Amino acid sequence: MSERLIDGDIVKTGDGFIFYVFGYEHPEDRYIAYLKYVPERFKSLFKIEFLPWTWRLDGEIYVRPVKLYSPENIQEIVRVFDGEFPQYIYECPYNSKVLISVPSNMVERVFKPGEVFSRIMSKTSRLPVENVAVEWIQLISSEAGIELKSFGIHGSLCLGMVSEKPDIDVVIYGGLNFRKVRNTVSKLSSKGVMKYMYESEFDKLRKNKLSYKGFKVVFNAVRRLDEIRDVYGAYRRMPIKTVKFRCMVESAEESFFRPAIYRVSEYRAVNEESRLPPEMRPREVIVMDSTYRGLAYEGDLLEVQGLLEREVSTSSNVEKYRVIVGSGRPGEYIQVRKLY
Repeated sequence: MSERLIDGDIVKTGDGFIFYVFGYEHPEDRYIAYLKYVPERFKSLFKIEFLPWTWRLDGEIYVRPVKLYSPENIQEIVRVFDGEFPQYIYECPYNSKVLISVPSNMVERVFKPGEVFSRIMSKTSRLPVENVAVEWIQLISSEAGIELKSFGIHGSLCLGMVSEKPDIDVVIYGGLNFRKVRNTVSKLSSKGVMKYMYESEFDKLRKNKLSYKGFKVVFNAVRRLDEIRDVYGAYRRMPIKTVKFRCMVESAEESFFRPAIYRVSEYRAVNEESRLPPEMRPREVIVMDSTYRGLAYEGDLLEVQGLLEREVSTSSNVEKYRVIVGSGRPGEYIQVRKLY
């Protein structure tokens, strides 16, 4: 059985590709993941737009797609892998779709954000960006009353990459810890200790990007091990059709993780094709595209376009329905309407 990896852990393969593990449901011999960094020597294979700057790791130059989650990019990555690197293509029998994944026997290096933060903490000589990262985490840890072991370092810092534009990507393990950090950041921001950054309209809702001592800090949530309930193969999921509807958020407690989960009620079809009998109306919106992660709160109204799926338990045959945003189909989105 392969090493247990969870959302946000990073793997580098023998081919040089760098993948980020996605979510918590994985087959025994591979990890569902998405491609983050491409060796420059393979760049010409992909007909996608890459960021204009580069990264370096282990003597290799890397490039990164501008968009990580767009349907067009996902289709293009699948096309390239299917033709050139078929080992990364996985036809999932439980989710009825082709997924990008990394066989465990192809993993050359593993980077875990929590372990990397511990190593950076113990370094006697740090880069300026590492110093600011440690300082920010120590400040938040102290102000929020959260142990340092609940934090991790993600992104290019986690990989030890030399980057032209380094950011500080912070992982907070645990939903309650994440909410404490969010509240603490709000208080410190109001005092001018740090400043929110709004690079898009979504950032104004999510409030997880900051400017601190000349660096951009981004923080996100990852489940603690005792919060993981997902078991690969527990459900068979079948796509039905695209639906467009409005609903109300009943619970956003798990909307900060990846995949994000909004528990919803009051399904209202926007068009005739989206009308559903009561037993097929979804009670969950599952967000694979991190663009829509952590946007809404209890009581907010959502407009959603996504893929309706039937989910059947493999142990009890109990059937329910959910909607996926970020299924790979074009046009999927979430809009949030605040009631206050």
